[in-house]
Amino acid sequence: MAVLRSILGSIAVPNDDKLAWYKFKRVQKTTPYDVVIGINSLMALGTIGWDIKLSEKAITVQRETSTPENNRGLIVAVLGLYNRGRSFLLNQFSKIQLPNSQLIHTEGLSITAGGKDYPNIIFVNTTSTDTAIPKDKLDDKKATDALLREIALHLCSHIIIVVNRLHATDQIYIQQILKQPKTSNSNKSVIIVHNLMDVESVKEVEYIINTEVQGIMEAEREIMEYRMNNETHKVEFFHSKHNNIKLRHFILAKTGSKAAKQWNTQSISGILNILHIATEYRQNLDIINEMINFVNSKLSQLLIVNDQNEDSSSEIKQQKLKVRMHANKPNIVLSQRKDLEDLTINPVQLILSSKLVYDDGGYFIRIDSINNGQWQPLYNLYETDENIHVIIELAGFKEGEVIIEVADDEIHIEGRRDDFKKLLNNPIVYQTKIPMGLFNLSIALNSMIVPKKVTLERDDGLYKITCPKKES
Repeated sequence: MAVLRSILGSIAVPNDDKLAWYKFKRVQKTTPYDVVIGINSLMALGTIGWDIKLSEKAITVQRETSTPENNRGLIVAVLGLYNRGRSFLLNQFSKIQLPNSQLIHTEGLSITAGGKDYPNIIFVNTTSTDTAIPKDKLDDKKATDALLREIALHLCSHIIIVVNRLHATDQIYIQQILKQPKTSNSNKSVIIVHNLMDVESVKEVEYIINTEVQGIMEAEREIMEYRMNNETHKVEFFHSKHNNIKLRHFILAKTGSKAAKQWNTQSISGILNILHIATEYRQNLDIINEMINFVNSKLSQLLIVNDQNEDSSSEIKQQKLKVRMHANKPNIVLSQRKDLEDLTINPVQLILSSKLVYDDGGYFIRIDSINNGQWQPLYNLYETDENIHVIIELAGFKEGEVIIEVADDEIHIEGRRDDFKKLLNNPIVYQTKIPMGLFNLSIALNSMIVPKKVTLERDDGLYKITCPKKES
């Protein structure tokens, strides 16, 4: 309960000894989740935003002063395609028994606090990929799902990817996760759970291990030992490497089967032991505020205010969008709507940015710096063993006229160049090839950097940015 208290601290009501539980909707009792942040649509930020739901356990949490011990824990992202068994896995971790036919729908960002045996572990799950959606909502869902995956990777230190029988789509999904800078350059621990939910026989499980885990994934069998209650336990698992990222593979079979008796208990215990002893990866558990800060670093690249007023300036249309907790409602909303009592009125007209492009699998967003409706300065990007160097051509800008925002895997630059003809008296224009007006440029970095150590040098119209790389 201590770590759950830390998670909920940012939404507690001031000067009260309990959370304002009566304001929150409830999480379904048939799920293992304690907190659900309803990030189901980016477009919903135009009105009601993202609601927060709590479990019955969460609403009983008392407000107490946080201590260093209960304010830190291990955050684990549980990822995978639709209907691969992520919620089933969390039920096993939480020791919740559900009917085998129970289909759990995960929404938004769903958080499960560790039980009494593993009190410092937090599991983060995201909305189910590949679930059906009305066709007019497809673009919104695609962008929202991609943002959710980025949030999960940003928050966590450990990743669990759940697959069934190995398909090409699962392989692509795993590949794209491992290619993300937040995974490949940050020493995150990655576990693959082969959830063979329809396989009952020990012989068939061994065949799948031989052909898929050891064959396709090129994993090797290994034995792990750990002690609990003064007893030594052995766990059989598999390990492989993908582009120097170490992967550990665990096997689950159909509940109640002979294969499950051989594999399930040892696999669940082995995974939980790995997470339990990873004390060096524990971090601050102010997840909701950390998530809000991360969303705010991305939001203006994803959404544009679609102001139909012709008199509105470009600056208003491209205003910096930010979200925050509503003043007295259990909702995360746009900052300008935080005091509205009725969130259905005066909607902000939002559209998805035209510069969104996706990776080969369609799972993660990249920002198209060419076709985004505004001009882009030219830049060169270099990488050495120690640094990433960005050189941007920005002649004619005075100090302070360019805004540079640095994240751990991206640099965002924006500014405005005034039209030169404003300096002249009724000029006749014969040629205008120098771009004017607002510009926006987002540069994705292939390695993680240390934002606080980034330096800038302005030299004859060139902005030279040096970004020290994060040590692996």
